Amino acid sequence: MQVQASESILKIKNPSATQFLEMWKQYQPFIIEDVAKHWNACKNWSNDYLIKHCGDNVVPVRFYTKAFFDDYKNFAYEGGDYDALDREMTYKEYVEEYVKGRGRENKNDDNILGCYLPQAYLTERFPEIVEDVTYPDYLNRKPVVFFWQGFSNKNFSSTTNLHFDGFHNIFVQIRGRKRILLFPPSNYLSFYPPLEDSVGIPEYSKVNPDLLDLELFPKFPWQERIEVIMQPGEMLYIPPFWWHYVTAIDENISLSFFYDIKIRDVFQQKNILSTILNFAPHYIYHAISSPRSLVNFISFIKGSFLNDRMPG
Repeated sequence: MQVQASESILKIKNPSATQFLEMWKQYQPFIIEDVAKHWNACKNWSNDYLIKHCGDNVVPVRFYTKAFFDDYKNFAYEGGDYDALDREMTYKEYVEEYVKGRGRENKNDDNILGCYLPQAYLTERFPEIVEDVTYPDYLNRKPVVFFWQGFSNKNFSSTTNLHFDGFHNIFVQIRGRKRILLFPPSNYLSFYPPLEDSVGIPEYSKVNPDLLDLELFPKFPWQERIEVIMQPGEMLYIPPFWWHYVTAIDENISLSFFYDIKIRDVFQQKNILSTILNFAPHYIYHAISSPRSLVNFISFIKGSFLNDRMPG
């Protein structure tokens, strides 16, 4: 294993499970090299290959309006453009009509700027190519795997807005490049989650880090950001509750491996307990008036803790 610092983030080359866990305990993001690049997914997943094997599969596609990024209510609130502009189509249609055309505007809607294939369950939407992937087993638990495909042009870049996940995330860049901004979970309220409204999504931020308004969001910890350019074949470990903002640099495919948090993680991974205690009171208070937040919080407790088995 080789470890080197790169733009405030460590890079580790082909670690063993023990070496991975030593890094994991620090509750910091890090990049893993020389693992995923050997997968068949990284070698074979061209658009033509995927259309051949999965072209008729139905996938979710998210369309963005021209004004989407101008108002945080479009992405940080239930019922925003994220919900209103989700559609389904065949994978072949998505690639041929939007990816190869670099997301040209919808012929029937001049208000549409671009689109993105976000967070599709790999095993459900692309069962034909699951065997092209070698599941990382560093954490000795079964992940849920999501497939992402997007692109970038002069008018639009596929984007996932600033948010955190209540899971361990091993993010794998299969093809193309992505830019990821990472922020440590210091003070939850300094990320300006939309808690003042029952339809706000408390794991999302109102802030667009690329269009930061310090007058509107003066406490936002912009100086703590870590910028990572994900290259094909690289893996990025994102700890639970770390805020992240993702944009496409060029046409790309990524996979996210989400692993539940277990009780033992709270005692083994530095600072994760204090992070949970920092945001939990606000999250619980918001859940009282938000059915979505309440369901998510109960699911998090049930899935991550109540089903855990402590090692003997």
